[in-house]
Amino acid sequence: MLPDIEKLLQLQVADREIRKLQEEIAALPRRVAAIEEKLAGTKAQLEKARSAAKGDEANRKKFESAIQDLQGKISKYRDQSLEVKTNEQYKALLHEIQFAEQDIKSNEDKILDLMLNAEARDKDVKAAELELKAEMAEIEKEKAAARERTAEDEQLLAEWNAKRNQARAGVNEDLLRQYERVSKFRGSGLAEVRD
Repeated sequence: MLPDIEKLLQLQVADREIRKLQEEIAALPRRVAAIEEKLAGTKAQLEKARSAAKGDEANRKKFESAIQDLQGKISKYRDQSLEVKTNEQYKALLHEIQFAEQDIKSNEDKILDLMLNAEARDKDVKAAELELKAEMAEIEKEKAAARERTAEDEQLLAEWNAKRNQARAGVNEDLLRQYERVSKFRGSGLAEVRD
């Protein structure tokens, strides 16, 4: 009976190591997935910064187009002012010209604001690109380490499985069945007896 117990103790040690290695192997893909999720967040930040910069550029073009339209209106009003017959018509055209010039100034101010924002956005984009490159390098290192660790764990797992099979070989079938049943429910098949 004593040799069977010694074999079962060896089997229990092997089972614990196998369980620990299996948990570690299962945890590595989750860790890699968490790392990739962080990378996806950084990529999203970069895309957000790029789209904001593109939006600013589109708004700037829209304001520039509005300025050109207003300048066209001003020249049209000036041409019309040469043909007016009454003073009221002339004043109305001057008022329209002044209104268009105010709109031009307003659009120019908006363009200046966008240009100032563009500098900040460009800095944000460059910072996000640098952060992304750094994270990608770090992630590749961590992935390589995870793959290496997984390979080591799988090798150890194969060794422990061989030890487990060796320990099972010399044990009575009834004892082995009982050990397996208890181990399945309690996590270990043997317990130390004291006193």
